[in-house]
Amino acid sequence: MKILLVEDNLADAEFLQEILSGFGEEQFTFAHVWRVSEALKQLAKTEFDLVLLDLSLPDSWGLETLMQVQTQAPTIPVVVLTGSQDEEQAIEAVRQGAQDYLLKGQLVGALLVRAIHHAIERNRTLEALRRSEERFQTLAAELDLQVQERTLQLQRALEKEAMLNRITEKLRDSLDERQILQTAVRELAVALESDYCNATLYQTSPQAKPMCYEYAHDRVSDLGLAIRQVPETYEPLLHQDCVQFCPVFLEELPQGISILVTPIFGESGAIGNLCLCKPAQERFSLTEIALVEQVASQCAIAVRQARLYQASLAQVQELERLNRLKDDFLSTVSHELRTPIANIKMAVQILEMVEQKREQESSPVTTPSEGRESKPPHSLDRADGYIKILRDECDREIRLIDSILELQRLEAAIEPVSFTPVLIQQWVENVVAPFIQKVKNTQQILDVDIDPTLPPILCDSDILQRILTELLENACKYTPAQGRITITAHCDRSRLHLQVSNSSLEIPPTELTHVFDKFYRVPSSDPWKHGGTGLGLALVRKQTEYIGGQIKVTSAFGETCFTLELPISPRHSVTKPCEKVNTGS
Repeated sequence: MKILLVEDNLADAEFLQEILSGFGEEQFTFAHVWRVSEALKQLAKTEFDLVLLDLSLPDSWGLETLMQVQTQAPTIPVVVLTGSQDEEQAIEAVRQGAQDYLLKGQLVGALLVRAIHHAIERNRTLEALRRSEERFQTLAAELDLQVQERTLQLQRALEKEAMLNRITEKLRDSLDERQILQTAVRELAVALESDYCNATLYQTSPQAKPMCYEYAHDRVSDLGLAIRQVPETYEPLLHQDCVQFCPVFLEELPQGISILVTPIFGESGAIGNLCLCKPAQERFSLTEIALVEQVASQCAIAVRQARLYQASLAQVQELERLNRLKDDFLSTVSHELRTPIANIKMAVQILEMVEQKREQESSPVTTPSEGRESKPPHSLDRADGYIKILRDECDREIRLIDSILELQRLEAAIEPVSFTPVLIQQWVENVVAPFIQKVKNTQQILDVDIDPTLPPILCDSDILQRILTELLENACKYTPAQGRITITAHCDRSRLHLQVSNSSLEIPPTELTHVFDKFYRVPSSDPWKHGGTGLGLALVRKQTEYIGGQIKVTSAFGETCFTLELPISPRHSVTKPCEKVNTGS
């Protein structure tokens, strides 16, 4: 054990060395100095286990001596040596940091060794306590730092949650896709202090255009659309992956920026993306990326709600339209049914009056000159006219009811369809035959021009006959005397074009789109007052669509032409087996 003895009294120093050297088996080595300045030099260059310090030295006295030693070697235990008259000072020294004190007049070997060991153990204990305290302070500082970091993280998380809630509320406040994109780009650009933000919704159909909104300072416009042109960035978006990159080698994109692209993912896949930019030396943090991804998710939800709302709104509008059509239909049907009934009622009343007068005058009246009976003034010939009115109005009522029922069957898709091969050249002749005499009686001209090379077509001949018959009835009704009615037919690669045209008054262009509506009549187009149910052309269109075709109408240069287009072989048909080609009814 190495001991530094600081004692200016040589006799006391030698006595201490002698006591310790001859006591027990423990070995003590001493370094003896006279002054505190020398002690400080020794402590600076040599490590000692203990310092035996006299407080009264030539160059220092009292507690000042202890303070200098502790300043130089704070970890080495100090045992103060003092006389009995200075014991109070020694006790104060212990209070100031010395491990123990010894009175010079009471030095005994065992006591001295015990004091030395006690001082060393106490110093070790104090040193362990100091180290423990230092570790505690270190751990406390680390814990405080962790608490600060965690507090900062929680604060950021709360700020992020508050920011996300604010953005989400603004996104869901709107049911307009454009307003949703505008809100997303504005809020993200402000929240992340980005000098460019772009929101793009891809087109929902080939005809539709992409919807794009951006918030920018000095950036290239339509960057969100340009992203789709780069497979390296666009393909990961299809798998819901967020992409951050610097477009150093991509000529399609601007240079000198860091780009973050996040997909907006819907039920059908990627429906758009959010694109943000920063200077190239900056990057988006994980917190910022997480915020952008959550905003993209909220955008997807908001867009889906907006589209559902628009779809439901369209359905409501369609239901309202159908309801109006139903009301109009019922009103028109009521009027159309009431008119023939009123005529029938009137004719019946007149017939009753005629019959009453006839009975009153049924007794024979003999003229004086001729001596024979004369006819009643009200002849039955006049009653025949009223009976004809009854017959015509009944027929009109039956046709109207039949037309309404057929429309209902077609709309309910319960009209039976039988696709069979039809040879148009012979079939048209059979349909036209009943009209030949009628055309002669009205002094009209009927021309039939059918391509003789037409192939057979697959069609329901009964429905097709009703279509052509109605078109011919319509043409005969509105063609003046000496007017011409023409039927032509030709084929292209896959469709039959059957045309019925007639010279008549032109239909105004504004009215052409309505000629196939139910109960629609072109204003002032019936100078002959033929009348009708108003359902003929509506039935023609519905029947044409039912067998897979379409019908068009044009009116110009004093001629109106109806063109019926039918597929030669329908894609979806239920064909009944047949033995021969149908050439007519």
